[in-house]
Amino acid sequence: MRLWDLLCPPTCIHCGKDVYVQGEWCHTCLQTVMHERCIKGPKYSALECIYILADYVGGIKTMLHDIKFNGKKERARGAAPFLQHFTVTCSDMNYIPTIVVPIPISESKRLQRGYNQVDMLFKDWVMKQGWHWVDLLVKLDGSKPMWTLTKEERRKNMKGHFLVQSSMVDVYNNRELNVLLVDDIYTTGATLLEAAETIHTVLPRANIKALTLASGA
Repeated sequence: MRLWDLLCPPTCIHCGKDVYVQGEWCHTCLQTVMHERCIKGPKYSALECIYILADYVGGIKTMLHDIKFNGKKERARGAAPFLQHFTVTCSDMNYIPTIVVPIPISESKRLQRGYNQVDMLFKDWVMKQGWHWVDLLVKLDGSKPMWTLTKEERRKNMKGHFLVQSSMVDVYNNRELNVLLVDDIYTTGATLLEAAETIHTVLPRANIKALTLASGA
């Protein structure tokens, strides 16, 4: 056991019960929120499906709020058991993405927050799989906070707010790609759908799936 763990014994990321490793969940809290499922993308859209790993309640909700709004990026370690579970799912499906693409945040938000929470949640896991993490998309400033909007307003709010980085187009153009979009939360799907449509417009041979940590859907 490390000295830090002796001075500050590790506790469950949600309830505070003693656990073995910092950032770990106790069995009860983990089972309360773990709920892996797959939702089909809209008909005739560029987004094939969305994999969701947990319910957006309890400890997951608190963890994501702390990462995004309280500067506690170290809490992203709590995503590990959900991603480990999805690793098995990918193995069972024989699914290996050509590239993994994070949903970006705007430059102004990155400067304010200091990081993109999606990077904190997924990047280490992706690299451990030996997959290619590619910052393919850029998000433009100007969209409104999504939590203030209705489903239809969210769709309109995201329209035209993503761009594919021009330096990446020649690298992946005219290639058949398995693209895995990753994001923290799935609510209405407006963000993922707009990102997928943006990619597909520039890279029409891309087969696009998405993965999110949590959803209330």
